[in-house]
Amino acid sequence: SCEEEDVEMTEDAFSVLTRIGLETSLRYAMQLISAASLVARRRKGGEVQVEDIKRVYSLFLDES
Repeated sequence: SCEEEDVEMTEDAFSVLTRIGLETSLRYAMQLISAASLVARRRKGGEVQVEDIKRVYSLFLDES
């Protein structure tokens, strides 16, 4: 979860991530949290936003 990963996330980003998790898997969603957090930090953002989730989702395709 975001708390375990120590990641701040907007409500909208969390909603998008939840939808992705329901369509794929919890493991995949957890990996996206970590990757999106890195993207947010790279742009010097305080919290993960929808754009960060969409960016990592487009980069990492789910195999299943």
